[in-house]
Amino acid sequence: MLEATNATTGNIPIPFIMKTHPIPAFLLTLVLACSATHRMRAEEKSIDQLTAAADKGDADAQFRLGQAYIRGIGVKKNLTTALEFIQRAANQGHPEAIGGVGYFHANGFGVKQDLTVAADWFRKGAEKGGAKAQLNYAQALLNGRGVPVDEAEGMKWIDKAIAQDLDQAYFAKGEFHYHGTHGIKQDFAKAREFIQKAADSDHAAAQNMLGAIYQEGLGVTRDLEKAEFWFRKSAEQGDPKGMSNLGQILGPDGPDASKHVEALKWLLLARRANESQAKNVLNLILRTRPPAVVAEAQKQMVEFKPRPSLGDQRKPGLPPEK
Repeated sequence: MLEATNATTGNIPIPFIMKTHPIPAFLLTLVLACSATHRMRAEEKSIDQLTAAADKGDADAQFRLGQAYIRGIGVKKNLTTALEFIQRAANQGHPEAIGGVGYFHANGFGVKQDLTVAADWFRKGAEKGGAKAQLNYAQALLNGRGVPVDEAEGMKWIDKAIAQDLDQAYFAKGEFHYHGTHGIKQDFAKAREFIQKAADSDHAAAQNMLGAIYQEGLGVTRDLEKAEFWFRKSAEQGDPKGMSNLGQILGPDGPDASKHVEALKWLLLARRANESQAKNVLNLILRTRPPAVVAEAQKQMVEFKPRPSLGDQRKPGLPPEK
């Protein structure tokens, strides 16, 4: 069975790892609540406009400018400056900025790492109605990250984030049903329903997991065409597991020779991202592939550029359990 979930971290060096077996913690996600309709462009003019608005006290501009410094979009990445702007927005009651301050405390970025302080910021943001803060506070409660474990309260906040149509909240609930964790009975059909909603929002990890669900026929009729479709959606965003699973389902040494180059391309990309299954597959078959096929796959690997997410997916926050 192919692994169903992934690790997509962008510029933040913290993995978001969930496998097809239960894990001790569902990792918190970075509070970045800027929707796809107002994602910032990298042009200097946009940054200048945000800076001017932030200097005039616009809380949303302060929050978005903080995001720019986190990601290095239009400005040089600077987490200290990012925290300054997000803290200013939080001081004005911006819900997602309040939760966003928790991200810095959770990771120890610009401040001493303190999970208790982080959870308190997540709670404040959640109570203000911030969807990402609600999800992060829920995850803290579910896993005892800075607060005592309280699964009932955690699920309440997950559901509040779902009520705001947050893709990662759908994905979280789907994971719980998939694994049967946090007091939820394992139910693949329900898992697919929640994961489908996240996948439809262009959440790369959910798309990859949905592909695995269709490939294995878990709670649905087995459908390899749908599996390939969703693996491709995930892979196109540069998701390591999605790329690995797409390469494997295409078959780098399968009966359809027309797919060999593309299959190798995705496996090479996944290996470059340190995806373990891709490494294992390539170790077994790469030497047996025709040199011309390998050369073309390598060329396509170099040329590959992941497409931006069309949804509302954000970078992960808390480091994994040790």
